[in-house]
Amino acid sequence: MNIIKSKVAAAMASALGLVAAASPAMAQVVANVTNTANFTFTTGTPVLLATGAINMTAGQTLVATFSAECAVDAAAGISNAWTDIDIQLVNEVGTVVNTLSPTAGAGDAFCTANGTAGFDGWTTASMTVAQTFSASGFFSLRVVGRVNGGLGAWYGERSLVVLR
Repeated sequence: MNIIKSKVAAAMASALGLVAAASPAMAQVVANVTNTANFTFTTGTPVLLATGAINMTAGQTLVATFSAECAVDAAAGISNAWTDIDIQLVNEVGTVVNTLSPTAGAGDAFCTANGTAGFDGWTTASMTVAQTFSASGFFSLRVVGRVNGGLGAWYGERSLVVLR
């Protein structure tokens, strides 16, 4: 009887070891910023939408997700106006080190106009990026938005979540 019990116990321990070995590592939230205030801005310079501070070690990878409710103001019949976002990695002295792909430049539409004059067609959009760090230190992730081909952009319910 003891032989059977020990074989069963050994089989269970082995199975638990396999489950533990196959379990993925847990991600840790290192920044979480939300803002429910609504605001509008017009074509021109990029506007700060969210920022979060992080402390990273060389070789670590972060995953950042920015989401927001947004709409684009354009003239009637114009459906090719949009807002884009850049998720920027900023060092502790405020210099942009990198704009995380695929958000670099104006080609990544985050929200678009729908052909109706004024703000219309609100949607909640989201973008997720990943970055592996080559250096250790304190950084910020800064999300900026721009209007392209439209009259203005409307943003609300913004959230930036950073995992490592």
